Amino acid sequence: MMTTTLGEPGERLTIALADGVMSGLRWGPERMPPDLLFLHANGFNAATYGPLLAPLAADRSIIALDMRGHGLSELPADPARMTNWDAYADDLVAVLDRIVPEGARPPVLAGHSMGSVAALLTAVRRPARVRSLLLLDPVMMHPWFWLFARTPWGAARMRRFDLAVGAAKRRAVFPSKAEAVATYRTRKTFASWQPGFLEGYVEGGFVEDPDGVRLACAPAWEAANFATQTQNPWGALARVRVPVTVLAGSNRSTVYGGAARIARVAPHARVETLPDTTHFFPMERPDRVRQVLTETLAQS
Repeated sequence: MMTTTLGEPGERLTIALADGVMSGLRWGPERMPPDLLFLHANGFNAATYGPLLAPLAADRSIIALDMRGHGLSELPADPARMTNWDAYADDLVAVLDRIVPEGARPPVLAGHSMGSVAALLTAVRRPARVRSLLLLDPVMMHPWFWLFARTPWGAARMRRFDLAVGAAKRRAVFPSKAEAVATYRTRKTFASWQPGFLEGYVEGGFVEDPDGVRLACAPAWEAANFATQTQNPWGALARVRVPVTVLAGSNRSTVYGGAARIARVAPHARVETLPDTTHFFPMERPDRVRQVLTETLAQS
């Protein structure tokens, strides 16, 4: 079911699913189930979050997964067949069913952006296999947004969504990982990231190519994720019964209505907005996110 090889950062592991192999990284003691299972944002990968997660692993078992179509996972990822993010929840349900035995203490699920939505959808389906949730700027758009996206006209418009169009045009091939890092350092998106995160993103997010290295997450797949947000995260948040903590950025957050709306929909959820941060606050304020992760692991 599972094999491991030594990799950096962390220890590389694979989990066999019905249609392929999911890859990930492990930090800390080698035990199952892990204390924490982490899911990345659209277009990123497990290694991106190494600087956030590795310091927590002195006495905790932590696994970060490369979701379908990302990183080193070898799972079908056809953009033309992508219709919603439920596919990621399907994968995570399968993982939990494999690594969390009946009666075992389940892991905390945490994720960033799209990864946190996948974690939320999974917790609704498998509450007995999830201890608690930590959602880092989950993609929680206006409640009408997902209904609009489900219509034929809305689906066509979503393909022209700025983020989807921009992702589809991303440069996919570089001569080397070093040149990819140097190029990304000039981009505004990465300017606020703390050291190590960009290097982790490139290390875990590129594979060999005849012309050098290429993005493991194909631009068309990343674009399809932006264009197919037809799941209903607000409905899932209202239904989930495990403890929930939500952290949101103060600038360009993807949580529509912020803490006030989450409090109305899910009074049981703990919500915090991190001042002077963007959607990428796990890379900007890993100290605070790590502190909340520590509290979540201790309390649940």
